[in-house]
Amino acid sequence: MLNRRQLLTTAGTSLAAMLLARSFPAIAQTRPLRIGALISRMDAEGQDELIQPYDQQMRLGMHLAMDEINAAGGILGRRVELVVADDGGSPAPGAAAALGMIQNEGVEALVSGFVTASRRFVERTFRKEGLDIPVIHALWTEGTYCGTTIHVAPTSIQTIRTMIEHFGPDSQRRTFQVSDWSPSQRTISSQFYFMVQAGAVGAALVTTPVTGNSPGAYTGMVRWAHDLKAENFWVSVPRPYAVNLVRQAYASGIGDEFNYFFLDFSEWQASRLPESAEVWTCVPFVASDPDPAVQDFVARARRRSGGDLVTHVAFSHYNAIQAFKIGMEKAGSTSGDAVGAALQGVELASAAGPIVLGPSRYGTMPLYIARGTRQGFEVVRKFDAVDPGSNCT
Repeated sequence: MLNRRQLLTTAGTSLAAMLLARSFPAIAQTRPLRIGALISRMDAEGQDELIQPYDQQMRLGMHLAMDEINAAGGILGRRVELVVADDGGSPAPGAAAALGMIQNEGVEALVSGFVTASRRFVERTFRKEGLDIPVIHALWTEGTYCGTTIHVAPTSIQTIRTMIEHFGPDSQRRTFQVSDWSPSQRTISSQFYFMVQAGAVGAALVTTPVTGNSPGAYTGMVRWAHDLKAENFWVSVPRPYAVNLVRQAYASGIGDEFNYFFLDFSEWQASRLPESAEVWTCVPFVASDPDPAVQDFVARARRRSGGDLVTHVAFSHYNAIQAFKIGMEKAGSTSGDAVGAALQGVELASAAGPIVLGPSRYGTMPLYIARGTRQGFEVVRKFDAVDPGSNCT
């Protein structure tokens, strides 16, 4: 029979052992939550100009969100860290880089990269390896991919419909349509055909520039559009160098013959326009919007970066990290299936207004019609809730 002293000693030992046992899961859960991001250092052909400065804007948005999340206690009580890998500007190397981050650096979630085809390659690789990793894409897409990736940026269907609604039939008269050679861009070429074409006089699929061909060489195509008496350019080239189309049209002395409708354009590109040029675009965020929530976001981003440039790319990547927080905390897990299910129907608060993530994993969101000049962006009209137009259910 144990005396009182032996009983207290035994009880104390048992209590210490129990507390120690309980401490191990707590310690395990305090390890950082590492979120990976695919950011190209250069294109597959070796060009390093093809995504700048969007690479810095991607980092800015994610770092800003992580700073704010960590200041508020992290995600599931864990500090959030960003891990970046180079996707080589190509989907297969991107999928390999994503897998490497998971296997070697403990990454538990992924922000997909600039190359839209990476979504398919990443998901295929994850399935093959039996990995249940949530993936969010934060750049605009064609809106027809029906995988498990969650999208917090607009689809081309959204932007085309919004611009046509605002600009009307005149924007569809004698159009010349430009898109890239990648599969997703060829899908957008089809969307142009059915949604914009009306009075198309020509179209061009432009290849990714290679060494010896300065990024965005459009002079010959612009002269062709001039010969065809085109009035409206509709441009779907997702790289920042797409502004060269306007620059080269003006350098050829025919720039003011056309109206320019870009599915994606930024304040950085606007600063590269010729003095008298103007373009029209549709984006989910405009830094010059005087709305207090937008200006607060811009101020926070500028403090974080130490610079003035804040684009929709930073905005959407900020939203991607915030979406991970909402989904993971609602699910109580970092599992891809659980996070994806938790985010269905969620209203993600953003500086521009609510983004509602639907069963298609695309979002209904506010969109701006903006006029771009060398002096920056001017908000022409804001649509509060534009359906993504995706047919994935």
